[in-house]
Amino acid sequence: MIKKIISTFVATLCGSLMFEARSFDPQYEQITFNNVIGSLVFGLIYISPIVIVFGIPSSIMIDTIIRNLKTKYRHVIEISLYVVFGAISTEIILLILALGDGISTFLEFGSFFILALSCSVPFGLSSILLGYRLNKSPSK
Repeated sequence: MIKKIISTFVATLCGSLMFEARSFDPQYEQITFNNVIGSLVFGLIYISPIVIVFGIPSSIMIDTIIRNLKTKYRHVIEISLYVVFGAISTEIILLILALGDGISTFLEFGSFFILALSCSVPFGLSSILLGYRLNKSPSK
């Protein structure tokens, strides 16, 4: 479970950094410490619940799919599954947003998908690396 918590933190941090990078407009604001921290906190507030609700169950499902897979491309398949689950999560979020205001939020799929990939790929990579590290650590 500690693997999932650390992966959630890494994914949330990466998603917040991507949110900060996409929302920054150099024509209207300067790069200051307060602007960066404010955008990161805003991203953390809105991204962490989404990563918790969609990321942890997706990771558990991917772990059960990958558990019995014995191939040398196991990690590539696992990262691909994280990308697919990120796309599915993006569609679910856009459907929920479309219910609220009735406008077509699917025009924003590209921006949401980039944000979803900035969360799902680091989540998958950190999960794989932590799983590899925890399996290779000497037992006490």
